[in-house]
Amino acid sequence: MTTRKDIEEAVLIAATETGVRDGRGAIPLCFAPSAKKKARIWMKKEDDFICENHGRISEAQIGKQLGRSLIAVRLRIKRDLHLASMSKDPGVLSAEQIANGLGLDGKSVHLLMDSGRMPCRRLPSVRIMRVIDRRSLMIWLLNFENWLYFKPDRIGAFFRKGKRGYGENYDFVFWENARMVMLKACRKCKDRWLTPGQVVEFLKIKPTATPRRKLYDRIPGVRYVNAAIHKGTIKAKRWGNWWIRKSDLPKRGKTINFKGEIVDFKI
Repeated sequence: MTTRKDIEEAVLIAATETGVRDGRGAIPLCFAPSAKKKARIWMKKEDDFICENHGRISEAQIGKQLGRSLIAVRLRIKRDLHLASMSKDPGVLSAEQIANGLGLDGKSVHLLMDSGRMPCRRLPSVRIMRVIDRRSLMIWLLNFENWLYFKPDRIGAFFRKGKRGYGENYDFVFWENARMVMLKACRKCKDRWLTPGQVVEFLKIKPTATPRRKLYDRIPGVRYVNAAIHKGTIKAKRWGNWWIRKSDLPKRGKTINFKGEIVDFKI
């Protein structure tokens, strides 16, 4: 004779195997046969795609391209491929590391990057973080047009504004090599960037005496140089102060008058 206990056991077995309980719709169970799926094997082309795009696109985008979940991509990156985090990739330098190496403050480096003066790329993360490839940075440093944004003799010289340290990611070997390369390039280069005050001394500009001279003219003749810049007589770039290439100055025997015009030098 079938008892109530036998019926309850049969219902429990049926519910376990089919996922049907109390006549209500199917309820998927974590241990039901239908819920068991074989894990997809990672292919070599998928690993290559992850290695090539890690740090360039987000992990969610990588998963979308490969048809994988975000958790699966993260586990593959950290547990199996052992890839470094995007900010600690040995092939790139962060804005903070560049500031430490160049002897600048972080705000100046971010301004260079945001204005397009320094090549960089933003990491695909929630936190805003900019990095630059080491090779691209060296090419940028060796370009004379960029020497007005930093002082070459401060590279790798541990010149730091502020009380913060250099951090564990500071690459002493890279910046020491960069310093030697830059000093060698400076010795070979005959051109340099000058401020308006240095241009006054180089051209030996002698301003005429006038009672209307303003009190902030600590270096007489700077207004002459500024007039020449605004008039277009002398080419200059703006980065805090005006910067003029020595090669763009008038030839020997020439100077600048109060109108910003190039005239003959008179003793």
